[in-house]
Amino acid sequence: MQAALIFIMIPGLGYFYAGLAETKNSLTMLHACMLIFSVVAIQWALFGYSLAFSDTSSTVFIGNFEYGALLNTMNTQNKVAPTVPNSLWAMYQMMAACITPGLWIGATAGRMRLLPTMVFAFLWSTIVYDPIAYWVYANNGWLHNLNVLDYAGGTLVHLSAGSTAFVLAAMMGRRVDYGQRDFENHNPSYVYLGTALLWFGWMGFDGGCATAADSRAVNAAFTTNLSGAIAGLVWMGLDALVNKKKFSSVGYCTGAVAGLATMTAGSGLVQPGFALIYGTLGGSLCFFAVKAMHYLKIDDSLDVAAVHGVGGSLGLLLTGLFAQYSVTATDLPIGSSATAGWVEKVWIQVPIQLAAIAAVAAWSMFWTAILVVFMNFIPVLKLRVTADDEILGLDESEVGEQSYPFVPVPTLQGKDKLIDV
Repeated sequence: MQAALIFIMIPGLGYFYAGLAETKNSLTMLHACMLIFSVVAIQWALFGYSLAFSDTSSTVFIGNFEYGALLNTMNTQNKVAPTVPNSLWAMYQMMAACITPGLWIGATAGRMRLLPTMVFAFLWSTIVYDPIAYWVYANNGWLHNLNVLDYAGGTLVHLSAGSTAFVLAAMMGRRVDYGQRDFENHNPSYVYLGTALLWFGWMGFDGGCATAADSRAVNAAFTTNLSGAIAGLVWMGLDALVNKKKFSSVGYCTGAVAGLATMTAGSGLVQPGFALIYGTLGGSLCFFAVKAMHYLKIDDSLDVAAVHGVGGSLGLLLTGLFAQYSVTATDLPIGSSATAGWVEKVWIQVPIQLAAIAAVAAWSMFWTAILVVFMNFIPVLKLRVTADDEILGLDESEVGEQSYPFVPVPTLQGKDKLIDV
């Protein structure tokens, strides 16, 4: 059930991004999310799960191939999740692995070719995502051994995707008409639909990490909801005060996602009331991070780095402050030990959280940069579309289909072209 809830987040992310994008790229955003799902699901089954969650590897850095092709998973339990079958844990984590690269495609919406994007997602999942998963969650991972506090993927999902988005936006360059016109979110109704599906699935994403129907699972879902609720209101309020907007639906939805992302690391580690702090700070800091990106003229099309990178990092830091034994020691698997944050006078925890933030961000950014250079060196895998295709829109140039019939699409000559679909 939890794996199915995460799956529904993938088309939800597609609708969220499609609504935020321009009309000419809207179908491409939906399509890309599902294409990445297919590619990463195959990678996960072949060797990704084994590299990320092998419980027999003797290294602190990466797993072995014991579970390659999902062998030895049907009748065993993984030490990371001893209460469920290994195969179920593999499926649940596969959904998380599939949605994570879907996050960073928003940073270059309208600029990346589909085939190279799929190749990039396969390589990125292998080189970036799988090692980080092992560091943080595998029983021999080095960050796991340091007792880093990350309940549901603040490092693995949000920080890695946000860091990758920052590098992609910087290295891919700005849109050809960046700064020359305003970019409008083409369909706020899609944004709302996407937000609803993401929020619905997020309860399974965070709650499922308990691998049981217990109080930790309820706590994770409860904190997730509270953080998203208040962050949406905070962002909408800041949009009204700072940007002089009305009660923006897009602002509310973006803020809610920022709050959900901020809460991910601490969802099953703090009391529900602390979620109001996570959401308030997450909505505020991510809002001004978007402003900072615009000031720096880094063209992160859909604000992925500001929402997921900043939100994920903030959540990790807040968890180092507010994690409590009354939560972290609840419903622990046999043989596990609990730690907590500064509220319990565990003073080493914040430095550990900061080390995790630095390590994951550096690893993600370094290998993303290497992969971009490598792929751009091979003509058939060059990531960016041509200027003509970018102006025309990826729905037409990459997919060959349109979201809506008879939509005027601007060309380089500045004239409108009617696309009959």
